[in-house]
Amino acid sequence: MPENKEVRTRFAPSPTGFLHVGGARTALFNYLYAKSQGGKFLLRVEDTDQARSTEESFKTILESLKWLGIEWDEGPHVGGPYGPYVQSERISIYKEYTEKLISEGKAYRCFCTQEELEAKKKQAEAMGVPYVYDGLHANMSESEVQEKLKAGTPYSVRFKTPSKTLIFDDIIQGKVKFETKLIGDFIIVKSDGFPSYNYAVVVDDGLMKISHVIRGVGHLSNTPRQILIYEALGFPVPEFAHASEIVGMDGKKLSKRAGATSILAFRDLGYLPETFLNYMALLGWTSPDGQEYLPGDILPKTFDVHRCSKSPSTFDVFRKPKGGDEEVATNFSSLDQIAEAMNPKSKLNWLSNKYIRELPIQKVADSLAPFLENRTDIPAEYRDPKNKELHSLVDSVRVYLDNLRQAPDYIAEFFVSDLKVEDGEAKEILSQEFSPKVVATFYELLKKSDPKTDEDYKALMTQAGEQTGQKGKTLFMPIRVSATGKAHGLELPILFPLLGKEKLLKRIEKISVQVGISLP
Repeated sequence: MPENKEVRTRFAPSPTGFLHVGGARTALFNYLYAKSQGGKFLLRVEDTDQARSTEESFKTILESLKWLGIEWDEGPHVGGPYGPYVQSERISIYKEYTEKLISEGKAYRCFCTQEELEAKKKQAEAMGVPYVYDGLHANMSESEVQEKLKAGTPYSVRFKTPSKTLIFDDIIQGKVKFETKLIGDFIIVKSDGFPSYNYAVVVDDGLMKISHVIRGVGHLSNTPRQILIYEALGFPVPEFAHASEIVGMDGKKLSKRAGATSILAFRDLGYLPETFLNYMALLGWTSPDGQEYLPGDILPKTFDVHRCSKSPSTFDVFRKPKGGDEEVATNFSSLDQIAEAMNPKSKLNWLSNKYIRELPIQKVADSLAPFLENRTDIPAEYRDPKNKELHSLVDSVRVYLDNLRQAPDYIAEFFVSDLKVEDGEAKEILSQEFSPKVVATFYELLKKSDPKTDEDYKALMTQAGEQTGQKGKTLFMPIRVSATGKAHGLELPILFPLLGKEKLLKRIEKISVQVGISLP
């Protein structure tokens, strides 16, 4: 590409569902490359599949992109010199180019019925050969065509594919070679009058002066058809870059279960947009210095599609399926199900913790607000993101957070006043023969010491274990219930430093009175 030619990229989703990780990565790579090169990023809506396209999906996709901070220079709600940017509003444009191709003998009307085409496909299958359309109507005379048109016979429009060897250089995949005879004459306008994907995308990219087409490797097989149409219409062929396949923890293609999870689900799970952008950028791309934590404007300044790898990239957000069950946690119907299926040691969580720890506290508090608004166990004034005391609490707990959805439980612990042992499991733990001695020993050690860190509290619990002969659950569970009144909750080495020694002593005293444990 000439150095003086403006880099223009685009993301062109179909509004037939929500934005998932594959689509979001495509949008991000196009956005980042345009920004890094001082170019333009376009958003175009490909809604020619009228049966499946919905306004709701369109709005959800826009909401997802806006949450991620991916802003388009041209497109819906923004405008631009090459609009409209919604394909269903461009039908007259496609029709003009279709008539041009037909008049030049580069395309023709096909009057084959669906039944006839299905019969040809079945015959090819029976013979064990790939199905290629036989071009039955490619050489119809004009009078025959007009007779069919006058009779109202439905038709599609097919591109007349020249027989040749097609070779192009893909920025990521390298040199790619296709034999066009294996393609056959393919449909560019469907019988309902709407253009096919491969046709509309070329007309749009050509007219919108797209310089780079960056997309998933699954689209590689579409490229030869598109190049043929570019050449037939006289449009410059853009540079292609097909990003690597995304695989799950098992090394297999990302399952529909995981891959189809809405990007907005990660927002609702408490991940910051900065975190998810950073994570997605690493799915097939490596920064020049190998760094993975890329805050601020590092990404837009350093991203280069030429540094993308053709090797599969691992989406490690979800745990590896157990026992070969690829459908584990399938069909997520709630955030809790998604959270349960997630890998706690994922790179996403590592990045998320770093962003939560290092972003300005006001930014974190603002992002935390939706997760606090319905928490009646936290005083109303502490649910206000501008409250400086909330900032202090968040600052105390954020080092332990993988996402903001975890934060309210931590914060709520500061406001527990009516401490009671209510559930049966907690009562049973303290009724065990060894429990009173464990609680009393830990209490005595705590009273005589001055612990500050999680390691200090771990050491105290270890000492209590050595003195009572208890370890594991028989040590930690009595201490947990005596401090919280519950059998489950935050990790004790995390909780205890947050509460502090004096509050912790008072909690143990209150619970001990309730259950009749004598303290020294």
